[in-house]
Amino acid sequence: MMAAIRRALSSPVTLVTYGLLVVPLAIGRFESSLRTPLALPGYVLYVLGTAFGNAIAPGVKLKYYWIPFLIGCYGIAAVVGFGYELWRNRTQKKSTDPR
Repeated sequence: MMAAIRRALSSPVTLVTYGLLVVPLAIGRFESSLRTPLALPGYVLYVLGTAFGNAIAPGVKLKYYWIPFLIGCYGIAAVVGFGYELWRNRTQKKSTDPR
């Protein structure tokens, strides 16, 4: 079980998911003409986190919400990677089952 968690935290699926959530939004943050529809999932997470963070600590500047956003995106990516690892292990067991 620990090996599956370790693999899920650094699997290519986790890194790609993290990149899809963060990179388009970060690029759009630096240059608004580069915003694409790919930034929508990350933008929704950022807006929800900002609304929640503003309700908890209204005096915090918006630029500091990037830290929890990055950590939260990695958490979501790790869950996706772990789910992929479980699915992959399950399909490998079915394909090697002699029945």
